[in-house]
Amino acid sequence: MQQQNAYCSACDQDVRVVVTDPPVHADQAPLEGGEVVCLDFGERCTGSMCPMFGLPRMLMAVRLARSGLRPDAFRTVKAPCQDCGEVVDLQVLDGAYTHCPACGSRNRMVRMKIGEEDYVALASAGEG
Repeated sequence: MQQQNAYCSACDQDVRVVVTDPPVHADQAPLEGGEVVCLDFGERCTGSMCPMFGLPRMLMAVRLARSGLRPDAFRTVKAPCQDCGEVVDLQVLDGAYTHCPACGSRNRMVRMKIGEEDYVALASAGEG
């Protein structure tokens, strides 16, 4: 995996991007190419589409989370994943979704503030 710099018009600066290694499946030839991942994806990315790659914002968030290259890029909430049932630190992708690092699924999230307490309710959203 090789990191490169590319100009992002939304950020008006160079950002770091990588192409992940293609997945390897037992007894099968490796797939061609990997996925493009922006390592500088974050709160500054407010549009619905990534201007560099024409990908939906959510897809870039999921790719970065799955890559494991920047675990610090996401806030986390400890909760049971609705797909695998494991209690893990779910990565908050945006105001509506989390990513489970244990099984790779995406969970729908509703965040509620009641008095001083902050609650998170999850519902399964399947793979993202």
